[in-house]
Amino acid sequence: MGEVVGSDLIDGFAPWDGRRVPVTLLGGYLGAGKTTAVNELLARTDRPIAVLVNDVGAINIDAALIARHHGDTIELTDGCVCCSIDSGLAEAFDRLRRRPVAPDHVVLELSGVADPRPVLPWTWSAGFRLDGVIVMVDADQFLDRLDDPMVGPTVLAQLSAADLYVLTKTDLAPSTIIEQVIERLAELRPDIPVLRSDSPMAGAAFLNTGTRSPGGVADLPPPTLFDPHVTSVVPVPDPIEPGELQTLLDGLGDGVLRAKAVVRDSDGVMQLVQVVGRRRLVTPLPEAEHQSPTDLVVVAVKR
Repeated sequence: MGEVVGSDLIDGFAPWDGRRVPVTLLGGYLGAGKTTAVNELLARTDRPIAVLVNDVGAINIDAALIARHHGDTIELTDGCVCCSIDSGLAEAFDRLRRRPVAPDHVVLELSGVADPRPVLPWTWSAGFRLDGVIVMVDADQFLDRLDDPMVGPTVLAQLSAADLYVLTKTDLAPSTIIEQVIERLAELRPDIPVLRSDSPMAGAAFLNTGTRSPGGVADLPPPTLFDPHVTSVVPVPDPIEPGELQTLLDGLGDGVLRAKAVVRDSDGVMQLVQVVGRRRLVTPLPEAEHQSPTDLVVVAVKR
């Protein structure tokens, strides 16, 4: 099957009437807490999401939530689905495309030694769009791994692909080590914000921001999910010139973790604005995702 990266077409086929499902890549070295966050997400989400993992057996799902288990795919009673990517990403995304109803969100958990960058083109294949690359950082082990000549290059490759860092295992590390980790991350990538996750719930809550919500594609969960972070609303003119929109986004400043809006440009075209860490994307909103213009909802680190 042919692929046109950045397009909603593969061999002229656009699934789900042209709707694009957001895809979040979840990376981080072995033991950083990726599977724990995915488990928490599945336990708490109220939206039908799809999780792509190397081994569905590693996902701890309550037996009461499993509607059926066939091959390397687990169907849940709430509409969620977990699929193994052992047979390759092409097959995994094709399986999702063959589903009659689109999931609201796809979370692709990468292996602990994977570089997210080669996977990025798949997030723009037919029916999907990249939501962001989140890399989890184990506060307790990070400094040792970064300085390890065998492991360090892998850790650096993962960090270089990230739009956002999620600091995990903070309960296992003293405050002095946590401060050193944050300082080291700032030295390596000063443009990448850090979400401090004091519990699996915080990481799972941020993953859930990629999910399509009842109020539309620009909705975000309540700010209480991100404490100690702050949620604000920035008014957006309707319509707005492209240069004016860029100035507005540039003015958000450092520490922005997430921002979403639907805006009408000067030509009357609806655009989806999404910010995840350092990633800023403005893309035309497909008719299948149509909604009225919104203000910009912003989640940022509390200063």
